[in-house]
Amino acid sequence: MTIPKPEEEQSISSIPQRVTEIPQPEEAPEAKPLLISFERYNRGECQLDGMNPKMAKKALRVVRDVGVNIKAEDDFKKCLPKLEITPINNSGNYRKLYKGLFDLPDAEIKEAKIDYDKGRLFFFLIDRVFYVVAIRESHY
Repeated sequence: MTIPKPEEEQSISSIPQRVTEIPQPEEAPEAKPLLISFERYNRGECQLDGMNPKMAKKALRVVRDVGVNIKAEDDFKKCLPKLEITPINNSGNYRKLYKGLFDLPDAEIKEAKIDYDKGRLFFFLIDRVFYVVAIRESHY
């Protein structure tokens, strides 16, 4: 057995290899699903309370699917092809949905048809946030 010389001891790094590597993010932000916010929820226009339980279950399933599968607006057609989404104007009965959005003049509310003749989800997107405005059993 030989005793190491001080020069040899200094040449060996005491920093483990895993520490010297640059950490990589686990997942790119674009790969994460949208965040769901009820900050702009319009309680006066929502009909979730008292909604047919079957329709309420479908509505909540759509919200869940958005929070799990949708990463960008283009993903709606790919991940939820049966969900028909149309933009709505700030006019007529739809004007009630825009109430409280005066600080967001560019917000474009969209209507997602949960069922053929009933069930509507009203929302808008800003950056990576899906804002739920109202969930209704009937349309306007």
